[in-house]
Amino acid sequence: MNYEKLSKVFYKAPDQYIDEYVKRYNGYGTYRTNLYIMPVLKGKHVDEPVELFIVNTDPLMKLHEEIFVNSFNIREMISRMPRSAVRPYFDKLLINELQSTNEIEGIRSTKKELSEILTIVNENKPTSKNKRFIGLMKTYRYISKIKDFEKIEDFRRLYDDIVADEIPENDQPDGVLFRKNIVNVTDGSRATHVGVYPESSIRDYLNNLLVFLKTSNTPDLYKYMLAHYYYEYIHPFYDGNGRTGRLFVCSYIEKKLDPFTAVSLSYTINQDKQKYYKALEELSNPKNKGEATFYCQSMLEILRDGQESLIEDLSLGLAKVEKIENHLQNLEWADNDTKQLLATLLSVNIFVGHVNVLTNEELQESLSFTRYKVDKILSDLETRGIVMKVKQRPTTYDLEEDYVDTVLS
Repeated sequence: MNYEKLSKVFYKAPDQYIDEYVKRYNGYGTYRTNLYIMPVLKGKHVDEPVELFIVNTDPLMKLHEEIFVNSFNIREMISRMPRSAVRPYFDKLLINELQSTNEIEGIRSTKKELSEILTIVNENKPTSKNKRFIGLMKTYRYISKIKDFEKIEDFRRLYDDIVADEIPENDQPDGVLFRKNIVNVTDGSRATHVGVYPESSIRDYLNNLLVFLKTSNTPDLYKYMLAHYYYEYIHPFYDGNGRTGRLFVCSYIEKKLDPFTAVSLSYTINQDKQKYYKALEELSNPKNKGEATFYCQSMLEILRDGQESLIEDLSLGLAKVEKIENHLQNLEWADNDTKQLLATLLSVNIFVGHVNVLTNEELQESLSFTRYKVDKILSDLETRGIVMKVKQRPTTYDLEEDYVDTVLS
């Protein structure tokens, strides 16, 4: 028999179904979690509670290995990037990630709006309390500073930090920390799940999740993906569970892999939302009896696919860096300072495009030049038709597209 979902075994080989479940559940290669769910059918809890478990199959182990190799390669490629382009590149990924996590939840935002918010966060500017997405951006921007969750209050703190200001008053938590009433989860047309309730049960489930994260011998990446499912299954808030749940899992991934992989998860999910939601829903299917093997496989495939897109993007950018170096070596009219500044502008352009152009002040800081020198060089480059002023305050120049095309041709 091929290794298939238990829900398929139920229909294809009903006489072997229970024996197959028992064999998987008690197998030597099985990780049992001590996390229990009530299976869900047509949006309602059915049957008896089942324990979530993962069978460490060959596809899972291969994915696990691929992801760690990819993370190593991403770190190595980032180390070969021009240093001035690294933060703008990370910022580009941040904007893509936040745009995607909003789109998944049907929340409208624009990359221009998110870019402006990121500038506020990077420059630590004061902002009004009701500025949209400021908490979400700030938390993602400093994702490496998020500590492991130690107590259930940490889930409420994350909610308060990133989404509370944007949730309507009638959807705010009405319990001590979480919601106290029932909530039905839909896919827009039908009920798919009922969140855990009342609040006392939510607290118990979240405490069990924290124990699992701290003590389980389940491999970490399996553990983090399962923790994401369990959080979404609990659904501790009336609204904001998707965004908090994805950031929750990203904060753990960042510690195990790299920040670039971590802040690409929602973006990759958004490319194939159907696969993501199907994986969540299938795990709750009564006939799968708590087996999370295929859910973890789907989630790790999503994570790997995001890494592969990153690697492809970085490979292309690094190949263009060589063209920039060759171009600047043959630029006889330019002195070393001009070449340095041009190299910085070109590097940021090839990795980021026109989304995140460095201001004169940022160029000054990046190159350790005086403001006078930066202004003088840019003025000369503008005369030569290489750059154009795109913003007065703060003073910002961007490369002319024709010039970039010439460099890379």
